[in-house]
This record gives sequence, C-alpha cells and structure tokens, in this order.
Amino acid sequence: MMCKSWRISHKTNENYQMNKNVVRIGLAAIAAFYVVVGGLWASHYLPLKKFESQIELQRELVSKLGFDAGYASKEYKEAEEYKMHYALTSPDLHVTYRRMALYQSLLLWGTVALAVGGGVLFLTRGRRPKPAQTGVQ
Repeated sequence: MMCKSWRISHKTNENYQMNKNVVRIGLAAIAAFYVVVGGLWASHYLPLKKFESQIELQRELVSKLGFDAGYASKEYKEAEEYKMHYALTSPDLHVTYRRMALYQSLLLWGTVALAVGGGVLFLTRGRRPKPAQTGVQ
C-alpha cells in the first residue's frame, strides 16, 4: 500500500493552479509591453530611416546625373516631397532620436528584467516530491 503523504492536497492544487494563472497573466502583460513599446519605437524608426534614405538618394542623383539634371529628375522631386511631408508631420529630429533612445532603453531593460525574472522562476520552481519507496515489491 502506498503512503498518501506524497499526494498533493486539493488546497495545494488550487494554489498551484492560481500560480500558473498569475504566471500566464504576467507573460501576457510582458508581451503587451513589448508590442506597445516596440510599435512606438518602429513608428519613429521607420519614417526616420526613410527620410535619411531620401537624403542619400538625392545626393546620389546629383552626383550621378549632374547638378541640373539631378535637381530636375522625377526621383529627386519625389524624395523632396517625402522630406517635406516628414518635416511637416513629424517632430524635430532630436526629439525623434531622444524618443527612440527611450524606447530602446525600455526594451533593453525589459529584456533584462524578463531574463532575471525567468531565471529566478526557474531556479525557485516547486518540484513535486517523489512517492516514498517502501522497499516492498
């Protein structure tokens, strides 16, 4: 006959289930944090990179086609239109860089916190005790 002391009581099982739900809620909150902060970062990063690529495109056009032909080209005018649109709809470049730095640091420290929290949870996880061996077969 096996000893009942190794079995998890009903009360302990409820606590275990609640702890699993808390972990799930925590993981969902972390995922939401990453989605929101990552989206904010991307909403500044992608238009800024396109703005910078338009400047580079204009420089290449002027150096490749020459001064007059470069400024008169369709690609140069389209790049200028985007640059003007970006300048009118976006904050100053130093504000954009500052916000991106803030979002990058939040993502970095969120990742560090997640790694440390996951390590602590892993190291302090509860293990179920093995059933007692009586030696009788």
